[in-house]
Amino acid sequence: MKKAGLVWLSWDGRRPAPAWFATVDGQYVVLADAGDSAEQPLPGLAAAGTAEVVVPAKPATNRLASWKATVRRLQPGTEEWTAAALVLRTERLNAAGLDTQLERWRSEADLLVLEPTGEITGFDGASPYETPAATPATTRGKKPITLHRRVRGRRKLS
Repeated sequence: MKKAGLVWLSWDGRRPAPAWFATVDGQYVVLADAGDSAEQPLPGLAAAGTAEVVVPAKPATNRLASWKATVRRLQPGTEEWTAAALVLRTERLNAAGLDTQLERWRSEADLLVLEPTGEITGFDGASPYETPAATPATTRGKKPITLHRRVRGRRKLS
């Protein structure tokens, strides 16, 4: 977890969702928007109670480790919430509205602590690949024309 900047969280039987986190006083803290806000939409995570945390390996195609965690919500306005919010604020890349960020988090988001239960999970012999999520997106059909491809039969210039 020290070198990971992103983890995948799964709760209540949902598909794993990517989430950035910060380490605050040895605890893993995640910002979770309850609604469809621009920060980090993880609806229902605060009420889930437990979650599975998957730490990806550096090539990001393999699972390095996965473990179970209990989810605890920090109360806004407490010293623990303020300390976590200030650390998360420095970890948040490309943040918009830095002057109102903490007030927005206080009213629209939850700061959650992921506490390890000690249970390490892993593959149970099943395939590590999941089926893609259903989507209305389709392919165009025919491949587009490729520019600058080599024409066969052209004489070489010497």
